[in-house]
Amino acid sequence: MSIEIINDDCARVIPMLPKVHLTITSPPYNLNKTASGGGSSKRSYEGWYPDDLPESEYQEQQKSVISSLRERTEGSVFYNHRIRYAWHSRNKYRTANKIYHPLQWMSDFPIWCEIIWHRGGTTGHANGRFRLADERIYQIGKPHVFTDYGWTTVWSITPTRNEGHVCSFPEDLVERCILSSSNEGDTILDPYMGSGTVGVVAKRLGRKFIGIEREKSYCELAQRRIFSNQTPCLTVAEQPHDH
Repeated sequence: MSIEIINDDCARVIPMLPKVHLTITSPPYNLNKTASGGGSSKRSYEGWYPDDLPESEYQEQQKSVISSLRERTEGSVFYNHRIRYAWHSRNKYRTANKIYHPLQWMSDFPIWCEIIWHRGGTTGHANGRFRLADERIYQIGKPHVFTDYGWTTVWSITPTRNEGHVCSFPEDLVERCILSSSNEGDTILDPYMGSGTVGVVAKRLGRKFIGIEREKSYCELAQRRIFSNQTPCLTVAEQPHDH
C-alpha cells in the first residue's frame, strides 16, 4: 500500500500533488499560546508551532489551503476546527463580536455537512463562561462515494494525545470519515499531518496515504507510528521553507 510522507509546507506542495479521493485534516488553530499566561497550558505547548499569525492573515491562509485542497480532491475535504473566543488581551486582532468562527473563512466553499465533535469532556478554563466540550468538522464538497452507517451529525468521541504531539486526532474520528466517504484502495491526504493518525488509520483500512508536515520531528514521529517498526517504502521530501 502506497504511503508518502512529505516534509514541507503544505501550501507549496498541494498544487503539485496528483488527485486524491479524500482529504482529512486539522490545521493549527492560531491559538496564540506563546502569549498565554503560563501554567500547564503554556507548558504543554512548548515546542509547538508559533501559531501566532494576525487573524486576518491566518484566515486568508486557510482559505487558500482549502481552495487548493478542493482542486486536488475528487471527493470531500473533512476539515476540523473550533470556535475561538477573542476576549483575552493576547488576541491582538479582535473582531467586534470577539469570536473567531470557522465559517468566517469558509463562506466561499460548499459545505456538504457540519459535524459537531462532542469531545466527551471540557477544554480550557471556564473564565466565567460555559466550558467548551465540542469542535466542528466540516465536510466540504460532496463525497465521491458514501456508505451510510447510521451516524448522525453529532459524534461523541473521546480525544486522545499521542506521545510527542500535544493535539492529535482520535482514530475513531478518522475512521468514520474514511469508512463513510472512500473506497478501499483510495488515496487519503492530510496536509497538516502532525503525528500521522490519518495515515495510521488509512493504512489499517487499506487506503493509500499522502501526508504533509512542515516539522521534521513530526514527520519522524508519523513514520514510526504508521509503520510500527516495519521497514517502510517511504518518501520524505525535505525542501527548504520559512518557519
